[in-house]
Amino acid sequence: MATLYVQEQGAMVRKEAQRVIISKQGQILQEIPLNKIDQVVLMGRGVQMSTALLVDLIGRGVPVMLTNQRGSRHYATLTAGPSRFGALRLQHMQRVIDPAWTLELARAIVAAKLSNQRTMLAASGWSAAPTAVAQITTALGSLEHAVDVDAVRGYEGAGAAAYFGAWRTALQQAWGFQGRAFYPPPDPVNAMLSFGYTLLMHDVLNAVQFTGLDPYLGVFHVIEAGRPSLALDLMEEFRPLVVDRLVLELVGTGAMRRDQFERPAQRPDAVYLDATGRALLVERYETVMQAATRLPTGEQTPMRRMILLQAQAVARVVRSEQERYRGYTP
Repeated sequence: MATLYVQEQGAMVRKEAQRVIISKQGQILQEIPLNKIDQVVLMGRGVQMSTALLVDLIGRGVPVMLTNQRGSRHYATLTAGPSRFGALRLQHMQRVIDPAWTLELARAIVAAKLSNQRTMLAASGWSAAPTAVAQITTALGSLEHAVDVDAVRGYEGAGAAAYFGAWRTALQQAWGFQGRAFYPPPDPVNAMLSFGYTLLMHDVLNAVQFTGLDPYLGVFHVIEAGRPSLALDLMEEFRPLVVDRLVLELVGTGAMRRDQFERPAQRPDAVYLDATGRALLVERYETVMQAATRLPTGEQTPMRRMILLQAQAVARVVRSEQERYRGYTP
């Protein structure tokens, strides 16, 4: 197990010898060897962790992430801190105020995302796919001539409109999908996408912090207080490869059922996965993240490590050890 997710409200997560014990009301729910865990996600305020385990995890370099119960909001990531990466962070700060540097990085990230969206649609077999593929190809061609990051955002938006327009044509009748919406998600497909993107953001944020970059100094997403802009930037190229593909698989195979969603009484306009739906998506997400994907050299590596390699590539570009960033397009 690479990531331990705990969503059972009322659960206590503690350490016993070299094992992590999850219990509730005195009953042990799960036991995991401590050395098998790479990161922990505690979902909801009803999940508790002992100080002894927290200190041990931080000492091992295992981040502990806190989210709300539905996994739709990230509160914090607890780590030992970034102090040993001072020189890299200083270089990073200097880079993000250089318009030419930020434009080139943003353009590379968005080019990879658009390419991966196009590949996904081309393999879908949807009737609306050819038109959307052509529109994304046009956006990709225009992206090369973007003069600033705002223009890059515009071409990314055009690609997203075409991409999710094809999703709408294919999924609106069976799943009520009218387009990408997330505050709050209004239908089951958006609920799965939003939850999956939150899981992905945890992994990207962990990779950025492990590398030593400042996750709040991005180039494509606007820098704002509390927004991990760089993590959101690097997440873009992996959205189609990891979460979008996973959601379409769950829908296409019937693995996710309509009764695995709920509408909270206090938010009748929102649709969220229920506990069984979240557990299923987490299980399938972990399978994807641990599955092998192809490196440009032809070698195979787990998808989670691929994200780390991309974060490390950004760090090399920041240090001028690599001329330019290349987004991941398998």
